[in-house]
Amino acid sequence: MAGTTAMPEAFPVSEQPTVAAVAATIAATVAPPSVIRALADFHSKDLNFGPTLALCVPMFLLFLGVFSLLGEYLLSSAMSFMTVFFVGSYIVFSSYFVANYYMAKKSTSYGKIPEDKKFYVLSNLIKSAVLLAYTPTAAVTLYNACVLDQWSTPRIRTLGVLYAIPDAVSMLLVTRMATSTKVHHICVVIFMVVNLYVSYEQETIGRALVVYAIFSTFAYLVNLLLASRFLPISPGFSLSLSALALAIYTACLALNWTWQLRYLYHLALSGPSALHWACIGVYLTLISQVVRDDCVLVAWLYKNVDKRAAEYSAAKREKRQNGPASPKSDRKSM
Repeated sequence: MAGTTAMPEAFPVSEQPTVAAVAATIAATVAPPSVIRALADFHSKDLNFGPTLALCVPMFLLFLGVFSLLGEYLLSSAMSFMTVFFVGSYIVFSSYFVANYYMAKKSTSYGKIPEDKKFYVLSNLIKSAVLLAYTPTAAVTLYNACVLDQWSTPRIRTLGVLYAIPDAVSMLLVTRMATSTKVHHICVVIFMVVNLYVSYEQETIGRALVVYAIFSTFAYLVNLLLASRFLPISPGFSLSLSALALAIYTACLALNWTWQLRYLYHLALSGPSALHWACIGVYLTLISQVVRDDCVLVAWLYKNVDKRAAEYSAAKREKRQNGPASPKSDRKSM
């Protein structure tokens, strides 16, 4: 699915309890924390909640604001869209270096990540925030198109340009990237350019491309999961995140591929011209590279859930064998 970063290596992370974890346990025995405090305490021992949130929230708000602004002033020319692409790419490109400096200063878990993998983590954290910002508009666009048969060309072009930005930047900055993912990102950029010259009011192959891209937008949780592999998260949280990402991703793929097959069958019957068949053939050739990357990712997600389940079971057995530490002994250990 366009927009995820394929992976395939698993890297071991430390699961040892930290001072923050012990402090959170002691605080929980004193008074029930608020929901926000509980969330912060939970993540502070796993994901360095503060620094990670401080990185993702501004990116989310920035692109949410950009999308809202462009929605009010819909663009009309390819040059205007390319200006948005290059300006947005510069912003995301710069954010990598700002985020790298900030996270290295504020996040101990990020500091332990090998240098050649830090931009990979940032790529997925930034992309998860950006895709989350796109999700509300993407969902409305998908509903209007597939249910109400309202295909707004300016809005679709805006979505396509903004969607391609994180993929284009990651190709420039992320060194450790699978070949299938590089091909995936190249296809996304090619589709973005084609998107600028296609009108969606008519039934063309372009509509299939739009639907595939919109479903890909809902994959922000997968990017967060890919980044979390390099951070010391707990077995329980890792299992929950992995299972949820697999469920959402496979559901989106099932709906997406079903719609694609039905629409392509309808399109093939309604336009028997040579040009029509050529467009379908080109689309299938390019989208097959994206589908291949999707299949690789689904296979990894399934194996990852199986692996995390085994780790979670092992952690529970170890906890039962060792028994819970008393608050008194925790205070002494601090």
